[in-house]
This record gives sequence, C-alpha cells and structure tokens, in this order.
Amino acid sequence: MIRIIRANSFKWVPSQIEAGSIPLVITDPPYGGILKNKWDRNWTIEKQWELTSLLEHVLMPGGTAYVWGGIGKPGNRIFFEWLSAVEQRSELTLWDVITWSKKRAYGTKNRYLFTREECAMLVKGKPKTFNVPLLEEKRGYAGFNADYPAKSEFKRRTNVWTDVTELFRGKIHDAEKPSRLAEIMIETSSNDGDLVLDMFAGSGSTGVAAKKMKRDCILIERSDCPMRLKASR
Repeated sequence: MIRIIRANSFKWVPSQIEAGSIPLVITDPPYGGILKNKWDRNWTIEKQWELTSLLEHVLMPGGTAYVWGGIGKPGNRIFFEWLSAVEQRSELTLWDVITWSKKRAYGTKNRYLFTREECAMLVKGKPKTFNVPLLEEKRGYAGFNADYPAKSEFKRRTNVWTDVTELFRGKIHDAEKPSRLAEIMIETSSNDGDLVLDMFAGSGSTGVAAKKMKRDCILIERSDCPMRLKASR
C-alpha cells in the first residue's frame, strides 16, 4: 500500500507515526540555498536537527535512514556541519556516506568538474537488515584464493554509485531523483512487507521504488507537487 500525505512532516509525523515503528526511511530534504526555490533557501541547520529528532522518533532499533544532502557553498555547509555532529547530538550512528557519481558535470575554470551528491546512511544502533547489494557486472574471477572464495559471481556495490544516471529531462520536481536510487536502498536495507517512510517525498520517486519492490510506503509532501503514482489501498 502506498499512502500519500499532504502535510508538514514536522507536525504530522510525531502525532501520527508510532515511536520506533519504522524500519527504513529514505528522504531528500532541502539542501539550504542550493536551488533558487524558496523551500530550499529557507532550510537551515536548525531544521536539519528537527529532522534528526523525527528520525530518532520513527526508527525502530536497528532501523536505517538514508538522508540526501550536498556539499553546499562557502559559509553554508549545512549537510557537512550536521554530519560532523550527528553522533554526538543524537542516538543515530553515521554508518556510511554514499556518493552518487552523476554523468552530467558542472564546473568553472578554477574548479574540478562537479558530478556528485551525498547520502548519509544513519542507523539506530546496528543495522537489523543489510542485504548485500550486488552490481549487474560479474567479477570475472573466483575470489582472492581458494581459502577466500567469492560469495557471488557478481561484483559487490561500493559506497560510490556510478551506475545510476540522473534524470536529464521530464522532471516534475526541481530536485527529482531517479527511483533506481531508492530501489537500491530498499533492496539493501529492508525486507518484504517492511514499511518505508519518505518525509520529503517530492515527486514520489521513493514510492515508485517501493511499489516495484513490493513494500508498503508512506509519502509525506507538504506542497501540491504532482506525484508519479497515486495512493493505493
């Protein structure tokens, strides 16, 4: 079942979602002034910590949250500032940081071409679920040696994702990401029948992925942005 909630997550979640009930959160909050949209400019480090409190509230022990962010701009590094203190100021562990290496590059004459976005993998304790993610590319060898054979003929996914192409056209939301990114997270950090929560759902790409992966999903989006799927029962 896919539920679409048009509401402010900061107000809706604490009263409507039972504490410690969600195994997986995937969410893409504003970055804080990276886009020209008002909703992105108004995002602050204080709101990032409010989001952290929501994650602490909803995640079950062993639950995982994937939170997207960017490197920001000089004097405005909300995501990095948050990552540097999240373990000291919350009960969450920064389990990993994933880099999405995109195809389209941006740059100026005095910078390297920029092709990345970051996603923090946060866990409440230690991960209850981690299904080893594999690529479609085969290893080509049996393993390090006979004592350490490969567990699969396919290569294991690293924390730098190079095989997911961004959406170049046809976006229905300025910050829309391909649903394949959420598919990988759902496949890795949840099991059949688990509930997935996205508190900044945008166009609903997390819901598209959840539907494909046969997971229940709650999408929360305060704007009237169109979604790529309809609520199901």
